[in-house]
Amino acid sequence: MKVWIFNHYAAPPDCAAGTRHYDLGRVLTSAGHEVTVFASSFNHFTRREERLAPGEKTAVRHIDGVRFVWVRTTAYTGNGYRRFLNMCSYAARVLPAGRDLDTPDAIVGSCVHPGAVLAAWVAARLRGARFVVEVRDLWPQTLIDMGALHPGSIRARLLYLVESFCYRRAAAVICLLPAAAGYLQSRGVPADRIHYVPNGIDDHRPPVEHRPAPAPDAPDHDLQVTALITRIRRLREQGYLVAGYLGSHGRANALDTVVTAAARLRCTWRPQVATVLVGDGPEKAACQRLADDLGLENVLFWPPVPKSAVPAVLAELDVTLFCLRDVAVFRYGLSSNKLFDYLACGKPVLFASNAPGGPVRESGGGVCVPAESPDALADALTQLAGMTASEREQMGRRGRSWVYRHHGTTALADAFLKAVSGPTAYGPVNDLSEGSP
Repeated sequence: MKVWIFNHYAAPPDCAAGTRHYDLGRVLTSAGHEVTVFASSFNHFTRREERLAPGEKTAVRHIDGVRFVWVRTTAYTGNGYRRFLNMCSYAARVLPAGRDLDTPDAIVGSCVHPGAVLAAWVAARLRGARFVVEVRDLWPQTLIDMGALHPGSIRARLLYLVESFCYRRAAAVICLLPAAAGYLQSRGVPADRIHYVPNGIDDHRPPVEHRPAPAPDAPDHDLQVTALITRIRRLREQGYLVAGYLGSHGRANALDTVVTAAARLRCTWRPQVATVLVGDGPEKAACQRLADDLGLENVLFWPPVPKSAVPAVLAELDVTLFCLRDVAVFRYGLSSNKLFDYLACGKPVLFASNAPGGPVRESGGGVCVPAESPDALADALTQLAGMTASEREQMGRRGRSWVYRHHGTTALADAFLKAVSGPTAYGPVNDLSEGSP
């Protein structure tokens, strides 16, 4: 089967970005299917053009069997109008980018934003292909619940119309959130068209336990990763329990709660705990200012690292941190790549969120505390620091075992293929499970 995926922010694991469709695509191509991912060449996290040479508008690259079509989009630095132009430029330029490729059987529009979904619908109409919507973010409900959009505004009503338009025309709707089916049905999607295919873990590659020193001619990002690992090891040698966060520094991530909790941990009766915040985003500067104002020496900020380096960094931590604000949209649950990466590394997860259920609670692979509570976060870190290394390792092993059992990409790729192919068999769907660890 030939599948096209329109995902503005998709990437292979050589940078700090989501690799969901690379991971699924690699499994599917190994089973004889053809997967093409259409993505922006402008990196959303580093705010740099990373894939195209000057003057190039598109480029095609094959990465581990997955074909990536890179599309040049408008550059931007913040969340202003240029980011909106970036989304629009992707939707407009992705359509001609596939004109020289063979017609696919299905085209998936991944809703990180609705422009990609509309472009996928147009492409499917022009090509006579099956149209599938993948719901990662509920637009506009997420913006409304985050307070970024008034529910009665013209923009909200327009986005609701676009959402309904796409749902009505989709042959299938893939959702990543475990409790989103009720919302989708309230928006007119029949239950038999909804397919739950969450994020997961690459079960073709074993977890990384350590990172060797880089070669003298290694790229700068490799040197940065090694420098970060060196800093973490130094903190542990000094007697600190090191808790780390890797990911976006956005408003929803509530990292100011982590910084404030670090201030609570300076009390003389508390154990030594250091927090490492790796990544970038619109709230990073504010968090750094807060740490400076509080005079914190136990908080380390670090630039983003490539997705391929994440397991090596996580392997050096004692505890991983996952924080979210108390926002209504999280009532539909979570399907966070970051959270699954944390569990897969075999370290305890400190989960600070009010989202219902969740992998940490289900697996017993960490400690759960309420959202936006620095005191609860500090108390949980104190609890984890008071455990023996063996007790923390046992907790981490529970999480690792659970996530590979329930969220391996081999099984998820099978579910993804069934969603996009519909009732017709297009290839060795059942063979996808062969050879998995």
